[in-house]
Amino acid sequence: MITLDQLNQASPAEFVAALDGIFEHSPWVATRVEVARPFLSRAHLLQAMRTVVATADLDEQLALIRAHPELAGKAAIRKELTVESTREQRGAGLDSCTPEEFARLHELNAEYRERFAFPFILAVRGHTPASIIRAMEQRLGNDPSVEGETALAQIGRIAGFRLAERVASPYGAEIMGMLEELAHLSEDPDALTCSYLTPPHIAAADRIRDWMLAANLETHIDAVGNVVGRLRSNAGNAKTLIIGSHYDTVINSGRFDGRLGVVLPIAVALELRQRGKQLPFDLEIVGFADEEGVRFKSTFLGSSALAGSFDPAWLENKDGSGTTMREAMTSAGLDPAGIAAIKRDPRQLLGYVEIHIEQGPVLLDEDRALGVVTGIAGSVRYSVTIRGLAGHAGTVPMHLRRDAAAAAAELILAVERRCKATPGVVGTVGRLNVPNGAINVIPGRCDLTLDLRAPEDATRDTALADVLAEIEKIAERRNVEIDTQLMMRAAAAPCDSSMQQRWAQSISRVMGDASPRHLPSGAGHDAMKMAEITPMGMLFVRCGNDGISHHPDETMTTADAALAAKAFENFLLHFGSDS
Repeated sequence: MITLDQLNQASPAEFVAALDGIFEHSPWVATRVEVARPFLSRAHLLQAMRTVVATADLDEQLALIRAHPELAGKAAIRKELTVESTREQRGAGLDSCTPEEFARLHELNAEYRERFAFPFILAVRGHTPASIIRAMEQRLGNDPSVEGETALAQIGRIAGFRLAERVASPYGAEIMGMLEELAHLSEDPDALTCSYLTPPHIAAADRIRDWMLAANLETHIDAVGNVVGRLRSNAGNAKTLIIGSHYDTVINSGRFDGRLGVVLPIAVALELRQRGKQLPFDLEIVGFADEEGVRFKSTFLGSSALAGSFDPAWLENKDGSGTTMREAMTSAGLDPAGIAAIKRDPRQLLGYVEIHIEQGPVLLDEDRALGVVTGIAGSVRYSVTIRGLAGHAGTVPMHLRRDAAAAAAELILAVERRCKATPGVVGTVGRLNVPNGAINVIPGRCDLTLDLRAPEDATRDTALADVLAEIEKIAERRNVEIDTQLMMRAAAAPCDSSMQQRWAQSISRVMGDASPRHLPSGAGHDAMKMAEITPMGMLFVRCGNDGISHHPDETMTTADAALAAKAFENFLLHFGSDS
């Protein structure tokens, strides 16, 4: 291993030598990228190297492709492969193929080279001989120009795996680099939006899976699109600690919400592997496919599948274009019939933890980087439709009006007034719309949403009952019809006391803070669903800009990302020994 700092300070010749083999028999890639130093992270270095390859001329690109050996080919038989290629092909089981697999690979290698005039390239980590054969058979039908681009993309993936084996990168910089890379995958070129099973979402899942593979995790994408990686312990039949968060986003999102809790544990798992550290339990990292529910109104979809509370009715939910969730899943290669099998057995679990930006200003205001979450507020959401009577703005007297928007205004103020009356209760009307409204027409209809939250379910439900009663009074007083429809009800989820204690001890050991801050979460998290089946704990990380979240101005520092990673590493290494 060489550290990123050592690479940045090496002589040009030392730099190129240290990266020998990252791109097969092609030191020119490292030579050209050397002048771009210093690199902030391994992700930054990898992107620079991939850019060098992408901007090289066609002859250089073809030479790079042709520098790679065939899979299970003659060079492998003669043991002429590089150390990297030997390890990769052995890891995919290509040194122990059945006679039938070996014969088929040789046949396909010949067909492929005849068609494209270069060897078949595939990043084989995570593959088996059977899946490699399937990939070769599928790609034989590609257009040569497409296959050339595919080969270069696979070479870029191979380089990423090799770089993770060779170069150690600081926690904070690596985490921020990974988040930056994910932020480029968006449905909107001018803002970050990544909703369930859109092309950017699928690309994000593939990127996360590659990072898990680079950390040498056993990795798969499950039936709902959760990306799952397992770090095996050295003990047989060990129980599992799950850590996770979501990788989908809201519309026009920030880059840290949810995704911090996906990439940070991957970085820690890689670090533990690089240092030869083994845990006495299995660690499972889960990137939940859909927490926000933007596309199909399916909040906590990914974690609900693990908790065994996935609602099959969601499969028939439609997005704005009329596509059902079932159709989107099938198109993405997922199998809805396999969802029930995702459910985890609580008897095999040690617990669930989640690392998340605070999404509020408390830690920032107190100048604390990390905080222990005490519990997640219970929430309830309603859609509300108010129907009055449209009329001419100039001809209907005020006392005869049935103004839907005026009723909505009164409702909003009633929500605000009631929630202010009880500490800890918050209420929000986040959407407000007058369909087909015009400047000179009295609103005949108004649609809005209602979101109520509180640390205790009973407190929330008391406030909700009062609001619903006031809605009835508003409807009668203003002579309008008000329909309310329950969209979601999520129970408050207190964090397990032992999990809170473990997080507090880890913060104390890493930061020397004898009294870490404990605070509740007003926002919902996948941890709420996982708390239904196993003890749950959360770590909050300070975010800047007054705690803004779900917004492009959402931010956090590299230093805080590093502290959170060190706290999590400490949490893992002491888990089970803390009381």
